[in-house]
Formats: sequence, structure tokens, C-alpha cells
Amino acid sequence: MRLRIHHRLFAGFLGVVGLSVVLMVVLVGQGLRRELTTTYQDELRRQLALAAWLTSSSPSTPLGELARGITRRVGYRVTFITRDGVVVADSYVDSDALASVENHADRPEIVAAREGDLVFSERRSATVGEQLLYGAVSVEHSGRSLVLRIAAPLAEIEATVGRVQGTIALSGLLSMAVALAIAYLLSMALTRPIVRMADQARRSALGGTNARLRPPGGVTELEELGMAFNRLTDELAARLSELRSERDEMQALIDCMAEGVVALDDEARVLRTNRAAATLLDLPRDATFARLGTLIRHPDLRSLLLESVDEPVQAREIEIGGRHLLVSSRRLDSGGAVTTLLDVSEVRRLEQVRRDFVANASHELKTPLTSIRGFAEALLEEEPPPELRAHFLSLIRNNTLRLQRLVDDLLDLSRLESGGWVARLEDVVLADETAQAWEPYAAAAAEKGVELAVDADVSVRADGAAVQQILRNLLENALRHTDADGTIRVGAYRTDDGGTVLQVSDDGEGIPGKALERVFERFYRADSSRARDYGGTGLGLAIVRHLADAMGAVVSAESQLGRGTTVRVAFPPD
Repeated sequence: MRLRIHHRLFAGFLGVVGLSVVLMVVLVGQGLRRELTTTYQDELRRQLALAAWLTSSSPSTPLGELARGITRRVGYRVTFITRDGVVVADSYVDSDALASVENHADRPEIVAAREGDLVFSERRSATVGEQLLYGAVSVEHSGRSLVLRIAAPLAEIEATVGRVQGTIALSGLLSMAVALAIAYLLSMALTRPIVRMADQARRSALGGTNARLRPPGGVTELEELGMAFNRLTDELAARLSELRSERDEMQALIDCMAEGVVALDDEARVLRTNRAAATLLDLPRDATFARLGTLIRHPDLRSLLLESVDEPVQAREIEIGGRHLLVSSRRLDSGGAVTTLLDVSEVRRLEQVRRDFVANASHELKTPLTSIRGFAEALLEEEPPPELRAHFLSLIRNNTLRLQRLVDDLLDLSRLESGGWVARLEDVVLADETAQAWEPYAAAAAEKGVELAVDADVSVRADGAAVQQILRNLLENALRHTDADGTIRVGAYRTDDGGTVLQVSDDGEGIPGKALERVFERFYRADSSRARDYGGTGLGLAIVRHLADAMGAVVSAESQLGRGTTVRVAFPPD
């Protein structure tokens, strides 16, 4: 059971006052008893002197009659005892019963009287059954040496002491009641400021640091305690503000990190995460103190994070949902660990693109170079007929042009990727640019029976040369993949936000869905064998994407197998 401080103070006052009353009753009773006993002893001393004089003055009076006569005068029991302890007369005992009274030779007062001293003793009388005060002196009666003893009852002393103690106890209880009432009010007055301080301390512990305690007046210690508490509250508020600021700065810092950060305690509970980790691991917004097993479903990642709590984890790569994460951790001195997760998916993709680029570029260079070398060696080793010689030279020239286009496209792509080309914006009529871009392919299209339909009488704010090159690449691709007697359509329209969309469509074989998202990569071909039969460098759509990006446009493609492909370039509002 919890007690408040004023309860404890009141209980303390109650104990002190109660103990004081008890001690007063006991001590006063003992002191009064001593004083009354001393008074009785003085009175008994005088009575003994009077009885001794009467005994000496009445040598002829029998001892029994003399004992009763003295008792009538002094009111106390009188006993005559021989020096060897035999009771010969007693005012409270009949003469016939004296023989049954025990020997008194060993009584302290008798022993002292025989030696000429006066000693008082208190005890319960075996003869009369009362608590008595005894005193004895030596006397002479009819030539006999006797001991005269007088016994005064102590019942009156005990009654007097009891009455006084009762009066004192009653007065003490009344005084105690008044004192306790005053003590209760005083304890409440003294403890009320302390209770307020305790309440304020609880609010401060819960984060309420704005309220201040008004120091109570009149008690110096409480005033000093109140002022000290206010200083402590101010200091606590300042410290909490600093901690919050440091926490926010730290959270902002780790949120700005590209790596995901997960801090775990020694029981594998989440202490802190940053935005990158929440995004990578699909964590809820408030995951603090959540168990790791309830948040991470991927078994490899979960076991790796659990392992990091016990021992450091060096850089280890795992794959989650098609993403590659590089995981490493470091243990904390206070227990737990901090784990970082770096998404290297783009790095791995770029590595694959680089490998594909090297392989494709090598292949694209090797094929025409092999042809050129073979035809050149054939011309050097023998003298072919003029028709065959012209054919060989034509093939050498075509492969040389193919190499030149490949090198030109690579240079254009390199210049675009490095930012060396800057768009010069102007008003461009898309129908006019389409007509100019179609001229190099008109003859080949006529031979193949492919028609061009243009509905692009729209102007756009763009770089004319870039739009011309975009259209050439798109038209060349469309012509290459359109079957005989097919149709290529070029259209343009305005969007609701004021932008312009240029689209080039064909009704060719189309592109598989899994390849559609990669058609704008360098050297990527959905059907490599057929594309190489038609020529091309494999860089056209990559150049289209970079040119569009440089002008703030967005390129997209959609296709259905056997029904054709549509490539759109969405220009931003003018």
C-alpha cells in the first residue's frame, strides 16, 4: 500500500505524541509512587518511634493487648517478634493462631533491627495477603529484648498513583487529539507544495516541460526546492530540445542516404529505419520496436539481419523481387547492430548493358569487317570478271557505309549521353519535317509497296534537326519491319495540358511484350537475325530516346504481335 507523505508525517506525529503520553503516565506514576513511598516511610518511622515509646512505658501490659492498643492509635498492623524470629504478638492475628505463623528471623527489616538499623521493605504478606511496607526497631519490654515491627498497607499508594495516572492519561489523550489535529493540518500545509512538485515531476517525466512550479512562501527549504526544480525543468527542456534536434538531424541525415539503414537492438527489434530502407523492404511507416520476423518476409534477408545482431556481416549480395541488394552490418557496443542495404540493381543492369554493348558492338563491327576483308582478299588473289568485280566492290562499299553509319551513330550517342549536344528550340511543323525525313526512304518504300500516311499538320517547339533525325530513325525502323503493301502512318495531336504527341505507326510483325521495354537500349533487337538481314546499327531507338530527353520529351512504345508497332514522342507544353 502506497502512503502519501502527509500520511507518513501524521503517523510520525501520532507515534511521537502517543509515546510521549505513555512515557509521561509511566514516569509520573513511578515518581509519584516513590514520593508517596518516601512519605509513608517517614510516617512509619514516626509511628515506630511512638510505638517503641509506648512499649517501653507499659512494661506490665501484655504484648497482645499492647499490640492492639498501638494499632488502634496508629492504624497500622503491629507485630512483636523475638530476636530469634518467633512471633509472640500480632494485632491482626489471634493469640491461638500465633503458633502457626512462620518464623520471621530472615526478614530484612528484622535482620536490620537486630543490628540496630532501620530498613524498610515492601512485599506481600503471607499472613494477611496484602502488599505492605515493613519497618522494625529493637525494643525492651519487661526485661525482654524484642523487635517491634509495624506494617503499613500500600493499597492507598497504588490507588492514588492509579488515579493520578488516569487523570494524566485522560489529559494526555485530549492534548494528543488537539496536537494531532494541529499536526494533521500542519503536515497537509507542509506537504501540499511537495505533492505539487511530485505531480509536476510526473508531468515532466511524461514530456511536459512547459509548466513551472511556483515556489511556496514561508518555508526556506521548500522555496529552494521549488526554485531548484524549476531550474531542473528548464535544463531538462533544453536537453530534450537538443536531443530532439539531434534526433531530427540524424533522421534527416540518414533519410538523405541512398543506402537503406536498419538499426536493430540486441533482441532483433527495429530501432530506426530511413526512407530508403522503408522503400526497399516495403516497411510500414511506424515500425519502431517491431519484431524483425513480423516485418521481413524474405527468408534470406531475415536470416541475414538476424545474423547481424550476433556478428558483423561483410558485404553480401542477395536478390529480392528482381532487385539486387548489397547488405553489410556492424555491431554496436551497447548491443544490436546497424545494417545498410545498397540497391545495386541499376549497377548490375548497367554492367549487363555494358557487356551486351561490347558484345553487340564487336559483332556489329566484325560482320562488315569480315565481309570487307573477304571480298578484298578475293579481288587480290584473282582477277574476277568485271561484273563479279563490280559486285564485290559494291558489297565492300555497302559494308563500309554500314561501318560509317555505325561509327556516326556511336559518336552521336556518345555526344548525347555526355551532354555535348544542346537543343535549339524553334517552331517546327511536323508535317514538313516528316516529308523531308521520308525522302531517303521513298524509293525503297515504293519498291516494297509500302505507303506513308501523314496527318501531322501541327507545330511544336523543338529542335528541327533533332526532330528530323528522330523521324528518320523511326521511319527507317518502320519501313524495315513493315511487310510488302503495308502502310506507315505519321500523326500528331495536342493533349489536354497543351503538349504535343508525335507518333509513328506501322502494321508490321510487332514486338514481343517482354522485349518492348528494352527496345530503346543500344544494340538491342527483338529479332536479331531478321534485323541484321535488313541492316541497321541497332542504335536508332537509343538515339531517339536521348534526343527526346534532351528536348524534355518522353518516348514510349506499344506493340502487338502481327498487328504492328506505335512509337510516340510526347513533347511538353510550349
